[in-house]
Amino acid sequence: MAIEGPLRELALSDVFQLLDLSRKTGTLTVTHEARHQPAVVRFDRGGVVGAQLGDARDRLGHLLLRAGKVTERHVEAARRLQELVPGRPLGAILVEEGVVSAQDVARQLRFQIQEAVFELMQWKDGYFRFEEGQAPAPGPVTIRVPTESLLMEAARRIDEWSTLESKIPHMEVVPALVHEPGDDAVLDLHPAEWEVLAEIDGQRTLKAIAGALGRGDFEVAKIVWGLVSTGVVDIMEEGPTETPILAWEGPLREAMDEGERLLTEGQPDAARRLLDDLSRANPDRAEVWTLLAEAQRRVGRWPEAVMTLTRAAALDPLSAGVHYHLGFAAARTGDLRRARDAWSTYLRLEDGDATRRGQAERARDAADVLLTALEEEAA
Repeated sequence: MAIEGPLRELALSDVFQLLDLSRKTGTLTVTHEARHQPAVVRFDRGGVVGAQLGDARDRLGHLLLRAGKVTERHVEAARRLQELVPGRPLGAILVEEGVVSAQDVARQLRFQIQEAVFELMQWKDGYFRFEEGQAPAPGPVTIRVPTESLLMEAARRIDEWSTLESKIPHMEVVPALVHEPGDDAVLDLHPAEWEVLAEIDGQRTLKAIAGALGRGDFEVAKIVWGLVSTGVVDIMEEGPTETPILAWEGPLREAMDEGERLLTEGQPDAARRLLDDLSRANPDRAEVWTLLAEAQRRVGRWPEAVMTLTRAAALDPLSAGVHYHLGFAAARTGDLRRARDAWSTYLRLEDGDATRRGQAERARDAADVLLTALEEEAA
C-alpha cells in the first residue's frame, strides 16, 4: 500500500521519520509544480541509500572528475558500458574497472545524498508518494546514510539559514568583490574560503559557483556570508524570482533551431536577441548558453561571451568546446589568467580535434609566458 499526500499536510521530515521508524524499503517520489522533474529518494530498511533531485544522471561523474579521481576518458568509457547494461550504476562500473576505489565512490555518493536531502527538506509545497519495493542488489559500492543523522543535520542547517538569510536570502543572489585589495591588505582565509573567493566574478549566482566547485549550497553560502560580514564581498543583485515570458512560443528545440538558422544566414544579432530570451526562460540548459555565446562571439561582444560561457561551463563542466571558446573569449577581454585556466581545463578533457588542441596548447603556453613576464616586471 502506497503512502502519499500533500506536503502542506505532512512535512517531509515527518515522512522521513515515519519511514525510518517503520524500517521501510522502497522509493519516495516528491513532485513540485515549479520543477520539471520529481525528486527521488530510495530507502533500505529505513536508511537512505540514494537520492536525486531532477536530472542528475551525470552528477557522480562530475563529482569524481572535480575531485581528481577520474579522467573524462574513464567517465566516457564507463557510460558506454552503462549503455550496454541499462540500470547498472556508473560508480559500480568505475570500481569494477579498477578506475577508482569503492571508498572514493561511496564518499561522493554520500555527499550527493546529503545535499539532495538537505535541499529537499526546504520544500514546503508539493506531493509525496512512497511505494514499497525490494532492497537494492548488493554491489561493489554500498552506501547507507542513517535517516536520523540526515534529519539532525538538516535541522541544524535550517536553523543556521535563519542567520545567513540576513545577507544571503537564497542561492540565486550574485556576489561580487567590493574592491581590489591593496598591497597593505591582508586576508586571513582558509583554503576553502580562498577557493570560493576565486570564483566570485560579479556575474554568477551562488548556485552556479557551488556547482562549479562541486561543493554543497549550504557550505558555499556560509563562506560567502562570512566574506560579506568582513566587507570583502557584497551582494550586488539577486537573480530573477520569476521566470520571464519567452518571446518564442515554440518548443525549446525549435527555438534553438531558429537561432542556428539565423547564425547560418549571417544574422548573428537577431540570433543573439532570440537566444538571450531563450536563456532567461531556460537558465539550466547548457546548450542554450553555449549557442548564445556563439552569437555573442559573432558580433564581438566578448565580455558577454565570457559571462555566458562561464555559465555554460558551470552547467556542463565536461564540455571541452565550452572551455576552449571561454579561453579565447577571456583572452580578448585581457583576462589572461581566466583564459589560461580555461585552456588548461580544455586540455584535460577529451576532444578529437587535433587542430583545436594544438591551438589551445600554444595559447596556454603563450599566456603562461606573458603572465610570468608581467609578474617579474611588477616585482
